[in-house]
Amino acid sequence: MQDVPIPRLRISNAIDSVAGAVGGLFVATFTAIIVYVVICRYAFSFTPRWSEEIPRLLLVWVTFIGAVSAFVRNTHLCAGLTDLMIAPGRFRTFLARLARLASYLFLIVVFWSGWQITGVTWSHETTVLSWPAGLSYLALPVTAAAAFIALVAAELRK
Repeated sequence: MQDVPIPRLRISNAIDSVAGAVGGLFVATFTAIIVYVVICRYAFSFTPRWSEEIPRLLLVWVTFIGAVSAFVRNTHLCAGLTDLMIAPGRFRTFLARLARLASYLFLIVVFWSGWQITGVTWSHETTVLSWPAGLSYLALPVTAAAAFIALVAAELRK
Protein backbone atom coordinates (compact mmCIF):
# COMPACT_ATOMS: atom_id res chain seq x y z
CA MET A 1 0.00 0.00 0.00
CA GLN A 2 3.03 2.23 0.17
CA ASP A 3 3.05 2.81 -3.59
CA VAL A 4 -0.18 4.84 -3.44
CA PRO A 5 0.91 7.94 -1.56
CA ILE A 6 -1.72 10.17 -0.05
CA PRO A 7 -0.84 13.76 -0.93
CA ARG A 8 -0.82 15.74 2.26
CA LEU A 9 -2.61 19.04 2.29
CA ARG A 10 -1.75 21.82 4.68
CA ILE A 11 -4.70 20.79 6.85
CA SER A 12 -3.36 17.25 7.11
CA ASN A 13 0.12 18.51 7.88
CA ALA A 14 -1.26 20.89 10.51
CA ILE A 15 -3.28 18.13 12.16
CA ASP A 16 -0.23 15.87 12.14
CA SER A 17 1.95 18.62 13.62
CA VAL A 18 -0.54 19.40 16.38
CA ALA A 19 -0.94 15.69 17.12
CA GLY A 20 2.83 15.31 17.33
CA ALA A 21 3.25 18.33 19.59
CA VAL A 22 0.38 17.44 21.92
CA GLY A 23 1.39 13.78 21.96
CA GLY A 24 4.99 14.72 22.75
CA LEU A 25 3.87 17.03 25.54
CA PHE A 26 1.66 14.31 27.00
CA VAL A 27 4.47 11.73 26.84
CA ALA A 28 6.86 14.14 28.57
CA THR A 29 4.26 14.89 31.25
CA PHE A 30 3.53 11.17 31.67
CA THR A 31 7.25 10.44 32.06
CA ALA A 32 7.77 13.25 34.58
CA ILE A 33 4.80 12.08 36.65
CA ILE A 34 5.99 8.48 36.69
CA VAL A 35 9.51 9.54 37.75
CA TYR A 36 8.02 11.75 40.48
CA VAL A 37 5.78 8.94 41.76
CA VAL A 38 8.65 6.44 41.82
CA ILE A 39 10.85 8.89 43.73
CA CYS A 40 8.03 9.62 46.18
CA ARG A 41 7.29 5.93 46.67
CA TYR A 42 10.82 4.67 47.22
CA ALA A 43 12.65 7.70 48.61
CA PHE A 44 9.94 9.24 50.79
CA SER A 45 7.70 6.21 51.44
CA PHE A 46 4.47 7.79 50.27
CA THR A 47 2.47 7.60 47.08
CA PRO A 48 0.50 10.57 45.76
CA ARG A 49 -3.23 9.82 45.70
CA TRP A 50 -3.55 10.76 42.03
CA SER A 51 -0.62 8.59 40.91
CA GLU A 52 -2.80 6.21 38.90
CA GLU A 53 -5.54 8.43 37.48
CA ILE A 54 -3.52 11.10 35.69
CA PRO A 55 -0.98 8.75 34.05
CA ARG A 56 -3.81 6.46 32.90
CA LEU A 57 -5.68 9.42 31.37
CA LEU A 58 -2.51 10.65 29.63
CA LEU A 59 -1.72 7.17 28.32
CA VAL A 60 -5.18 6.79 26.78
CA TRP A 61 -4.95 10.18 25.09
CA VAL A 62 -1.38 9.62 23.85
CA THR A 63 -2.41 6.33 22.28
CA PHE A 64 -5.26 7.83 20.29
CA ILE A 65 -3.33 10.99 19.39
CA GLY A 66 -0.63 8.71 17.96
CA ALA A 67 -3.30 6.99 15.90
CA VAL A 68 -4.16 10.35 14.31
CA SER A 69 -0.60 10.70 13.05
CA ALA A 70 -0.65 7.13 11.79
CA PHE A 71 -3.80 7.80 9.77
CA VAL A 72 -2.42 11.08 8.39
CA ARG A 73 0.85 9.43 7.35
CA ASN A 74 -0.99 6.44 5.84
CA THR A 75 0.90 3.99 8.03
CA HIS A 76 -1.95 2.73 10.19
CA LEU A 77 -3.03 -0.17 7.97
CA CYS A 78 0.35 -0.68 6.34
CA ALA A 79 2.39 -3.60 7.58
CA GLY A 80 4.47 -3.82 4.42
CA LEU A 81 3.19 -7.26 3.48
CA THR A 82 0.96 -6.01 0.67
CA ASP A 83 3.98 -4.61 -1.13
CA LEU A 84 5.76 -7.95 -0.85
CA MET A 85 2.81 -10.14 -1.84
CA ILE A 86 1.03 -8.14 -4.54
CA ALA A 87 2.67 -6.69 -7.64
CA PRO A 88 2.12 -3.02 -8.41
CA GLY A 89 -0.94 -2.45 -10.50
CA ARG A 90 -4.68 -2.23 -10.42
CA PHE A 91 -5.22 -4.80 -7.68
CA ARG A 92 -2.81 -3.09 -5.27
CA THR A 93 -4.47 0.25 -6.05
CA PHE A 94 -7.85 -1.35 -5.39
CA LEU A 95 -6.62 -2.66 -2.03
CA ALA A 96 -5.29 0.79 -1.10
CA ARG A 97 -8.67 2.36 -1.88
CA LEU A 98 -10.43 -0.37 0.05
CA ALA A 99 -8.15 0.31 3.03
CA ARG A 100 -8.99 4.04 2.88
CA LEU A 101 -12.70 3.25 2.74
CA ALA A 102 -12.31 0.92 5.72
CA SER A 103 -10.47 3.70 7.54
CA TYR A 104 -13.30 6.16 6.91
CA LEU A 105 -15.90 3.67 8.12
CA PHE A 106 -13.82 2.74 11.14
CA LEU A 107 -13.37 6.39 12.13
CA ILE A 108 -17.10 7.06 11.80
CA VAL A 109 -17.87 4.11 14.08
CA VAL A 110 -15.20 5.16 16.59
CA PHE A 111 -16.50 8.74 16.58
CA TRP A 112 -20.13 7.74 17.07
CA SER A 113 -19.53 5.07 19.72
CA GLY A 114 -16.97 7.26 21.49
CA TRP A 115 -19.42 10.14 21.57
CA GLN A 116 -22.11 7.88 23.01
CA ILE A 117 -19.92 6.40 25.74
CA THR A 118 -18.50 9.83 26.62
CA GLY A 119 -22.03 11.12 27.13
CA VAL A 120 -22.95 8.15 29.32
CA THR A 121 -19.82 8.39 31.50
CA TRP A 122 -19.44 12.17 31.71
CA SER A 123 -21.58 12.43 34.85
CA HIS A 124 -19.54 9.74 36.63
CA GLU A 125 -16.54 10.89 38.62
CA THR A 126 -13.09 9.43 38.98
CA THR A 127 -12.31 7.99 42.39
CA VAL A 128 -9.59 10.33 43.62
CA LEU A 129 -9.74 13.57 41.63
CA SER A 130 -13.50 13.64 41.03
CA TRP A 131 -12.93 14.47 37.37
CA PRO A 132 -15.52 13.39 34.80
CA ALA A 133 -14.87 9.74 33.92
CA GLY A 134 -15.79 10.62 30.36
CA LEU A 135 -12.47 12.46 29.91
CA SER A 136 -10.83 9.15 29.02
CA TYR A 137 -13.52 8.27 26.52
CA LEU A 138 -13.50 11.76 25.02
CA ALA A 139 -10.26 10.78 23.30
CA LEU A 140 -12.27 8.57 20.94
CA PRO A 141 -14.50 11.14 19.23
CA VAL A 142 -11.89 13.92 19.32
CA THR A 143 -9.11 11.93 17.69
CA ALA A 144 -11.45 10.10 15.29
CA ALA A 145 -12.77 13.46 14.06
CA ALA A 146 -9.23 14.84 13.66
CA ALA A 147 -8.10 11.77 11.70
CA PHE A 148 -11.24 11.82 9.54
CA ILE A 149 -10.77 15.52 8.70
CA ALA A 150 -7.11 14.95 7.85
CA LEU A 151 -7.93 11.98 5.59
CA VAL A 152 -10.70 13.86 3.80
CA ALA A 153 -8.44 16.90 3.33
CA ALA A 154 -5.74 14.69 1.83
CA GLU A 155 -8.26 12.94 -0.42
CA LEU A 156 -9.68 16.24 -1.70
CA ARG A 157 -6.18 17.24 -2.74
CA LYS A 158 -6.10 14.42 -5.30
